Amino acid sequence: MYEKNLPRREGLTSEFEDGVTAFIEWAKFEHAYMDDEKIKCPCRKSKSEVFKTSDKLIRDLGLPVEKIDACKNGCILYWKNDIDLDYCKFCGGARYKPTRERNTNYKKTPYAILRYLPLTSRLQRLYASEATAEQMTWHANH
Repeated sequence: MYEKNLPRREGLTSEFEDGVTAFIEWAKFEHAYMDDEKIKCPCRKSKSEVFKTSDKLIRDLGLPVEKIDACKNGCILYWKNDIDLDYCKFCGGARYKPTRERNTNYKKTPYAILRYLPLTSRLQRLYASEATAEQMTWHANH
């Protein structure tokens, strides 16, 4: 794997390098990962079909996800009383990334986003099934 504590090239193990090489060889023969002689990255930003279907599945399950803007330095969440602030009240950092467009109708992009997954609805779904509820309370009963 990759050792973060070692300098850049020394942190790569042969197992990691072999894995990357194997992926590149495999991707060359998979047309879904090729784009004009270039290999497409299977990361989240590329929005491959696997990620699109998983995002749709999560949405269809109805499990809520709240996105809350945060300070890029981690000082504050722009939430409740601070939802209208454009600058952090502790460090003075900007909430939104600067844009090159002069149009004021653009969507502002925050530096950092906290994705809050409310626990209550998830627990209610788990305890709705008797089998799952029994497994969830096993430690308390034994």
